[in-house]
Amino acid sequence: MDFQVSARKWRPQKFSELIGQEHIVRTLSNAIELERVSHAFLFSGTRGVGKTTTARILARVLNCEKGPIVDPCGLCTFCTEITEGNCIDVQEIDGASNNGVQEVRDLIDNVQYATSAARYKVYIIDEVHMLSKSAFNALLKTLEEPPSRVIFIFATTELIKIPETILSRCQCFEFKPLSQSQITQQLELICKQEKIDIEKRGLEDISKIGAGSMRDAQSLLDQVIAYSGRKVDAESVEAVLGIVGGNTLETFIDRLIDRQPAVLVTLIQEIVKQGKDLGLFCRSLMEYLRNLLIVKISNQPETLINTHTCSLEILKKQAEYFHADELQVMFSVLSKAEMEMKRSSLSQMVFEMALLRLIETRPFKKIDELIEKINQAENHNIEPVQHFSRKTDSKESSPVSITVNHNTQVSWDQIKQQVARTKPFFEHYLEKCQIPVLNDKEIQLVFSDNFTFDLVEAPENIQFLKETIKTVCGHDVDIKLVLDTSIQESPVQSSAEEKKKFVTSETGKQKSESEIIQDALDIFGGIVVK
Repeated sequence: MDFQVSARKWRPQKFSELIGQEHIVRTLSNAIELERVSHAFLFSGTRGVGKTTTARILARVLNCEKGPIVDPCGLCTFCTEITEGNCIDVQEIDGASNNGVQEVRDLIDNVQYATSAARYKVYIIDEVHMLSKSAFNALLKTLEEPPSRVIFIFATTELIKIPETILSRCQCFEFKPLSQSQITQQLELICKQEKIDIEKRGLEDISKIGAGSMRDAQSLLDQVIAYSGRKVDAESVEAVLGIVGGNTLETFIDRLIDRQPAVLVTLIQEIVKQGKDLGLFCRSLMEYLRNLLIVKISNQPETLINTHTCSLEILKKQAEYFHADELQVMFSVLSKAEMEMKRSSLSQMVFEMALLRLIETRPFKKIDELIEKINQAENHNIEPVQHFSRKTDSKESSPVSITVNHNTQVSWDQIKQQVARTKPFFEHYLEKCQIPVLNDKEIQLVFSDNFTFDLVEAPENIQFLKETIKTVCGHDVDIKLVLDTSIQESPVQSSAEEKKKFVTSETGKQKSESEIIQDALDIFGGIVVK
């Protein structure tokens, strides 16, 4: 069997065949034509972007029998031997397994000898950042003043680990990650040459997972072809690579809009059962949120998003339910979760907790509105009023109840418990209300701040509350909302708390610590987490 993987078979052999590194090709080509070739190069960048390939091409360019020439012939003895890795004057060294000072000293000893036949002696050291500190120090003198006709080419994926003393002695080139379109075009060319029939969406999925690495994308392509044969559809690509399709993402966002935590967790469990990669799904979800944000901020979103992988019309409808700042917060939550998932053995739980945080995300308030509320609170004269306490002692936990039948009564606490089972976050808003009326026909909820009142007053929340009460009581009950900003909540205080007093600067009236905290909660719409 003479099969070669795509990454080797389709490795570029000339500068003109390199993809996505035009700035490096131009610089090296001009250096060859002007005969200004440096004695040391450092190639840095992520995996699979062409660092080692460029080093081999440069070795052929310098040693071709027709050269040095930008476009080597590829047929002469030196070009053939370098391509096959048999040239005695061009040595490739793995920095990970030859990282000691003794190996570097052996290399330095060999540098002193002249070439056997080639024009230049070229040393290509891959993963050079793996060399020890002593090995780097041993290399410094030779690297600064090498013998004539000796060229060093270093390649690394972690530039930050290279000592400054090495960097200052090399011409440094940073290889850019390849774009998704560049990878897709190359994969299309490979499939055309190999007579592989594959859907465009499947190629785009492979390119996306390749994450800027041509070698990774080519390896994935080989894997997909091995699974599907010469005819590959998008569904086969998703099955092999563990990709969650666009329909699942759309459904996921719909459930997020409905604020249904239990449904979202169930979806995650189904994705795991199907063998999908949660890390990949998290990144796909981040991309989807990015697309939603683009739809909200751009007049021509189709030019900034990939419409082959998602529906623009669905994105526009879903984007109406989110604020731009809310989407940014969600993206940050998922980004942090993705990093935590890589380090944790409980990646599914980490992701589920992140989803619950997404549900609790709310848009930021404008600073002008907050300042206005603060000013109103400062100018508001606090007077003692009669009101219903939000918190009572254990003896009065349920001061009123709804009579279901002659023998059964339902308390407000029971209703809140049912609310908590379906929408945990909604219970927090019900905690902020007073209940002057509670019977089998009507429930009256009195709120002291506009924010909570507006939120609960939303038609979908009123309907949810009615359905919940009907579930508990067995019959319909009318709900009436009242806004009374003159009411000030007064949580139950211990005797010690009552002694803690603070004086306002303008009115001179004393306010307790708990009252100040409650004022802040009312202004910013927060809750106390115990």
